[in-house]
Amino acid sequence: MRPVPDDDVELRAIQGDTTALTTLLERVGPLVRAELSGRIPDKWRSVLSEDDLMQQTYADALRGIGRFTPLGRGAFRAWLSSLARCNLTDALRMLGREKRGGSRQRVHHVRGEDSVLDLIDLLSGSTTSPSGYAEREEIIAAVTDALTHLPEAYREVVTLYDLRGLPADEVGRLMGRSRGAIYMLRARSHDRLRERLGVAGVFLTDHA
Repeated sequence: MRPVPDDDVELRAIQGDTTALTTLLERVGPLVRAELSGRIPDKWRSVLSEDDLMQQTYADALRGIGRFTPLGRGAFRAWLSSLARCNLTDALRMLGREKRGGSRQRVHHVRGEDSVLDLIDLLSGSTTSPSGYAEREEIIAAVTDALTHLPEAYREVVTLYDLRGLPADEVGRLMGRSRGAIYMLRARSHDRLRERLGVAGVFLTDHA
């Protein structure tokens, strides 16, 4: 299907015009926020809000607008809504893990290289594992390099929470975000790290 934008604002946004993107977000954002109403379970309301979700959704839109394809009227709203739903899913997933697993779901509070190796173990989960032939120094170098390619907020949350071992509330204070937003960012940053390390095909490999 040939892309049919609602108007040239979408095309300008796709081409990198931040003013055009801001116009779209101001137009559609409140509608997407309204869709989130009632979707946050009551037990997480004290740590996660619609504003947290929309803040991250707007950031995702800014980074990913080049991948948006305007296939017709309402396409931008549908795209932004899908980003918001993904952020909600990520936040609830990480909050649930924290509640169930506690310290088992995060890097042990150790310094230096060991914390990086613990991060690899955490990213590996139950379906992947560090390849047997990867040397310690290679693993550390790969994770360090992968971190440099993350968006700033993703890199900061991994550094503060996973590598330095700060509590979520303290990380939130330092980053100016709520506890729920920190868990949402952490989930997204872990996904990005898995993608980058997995693509390399060296450090995270599927079990046979």
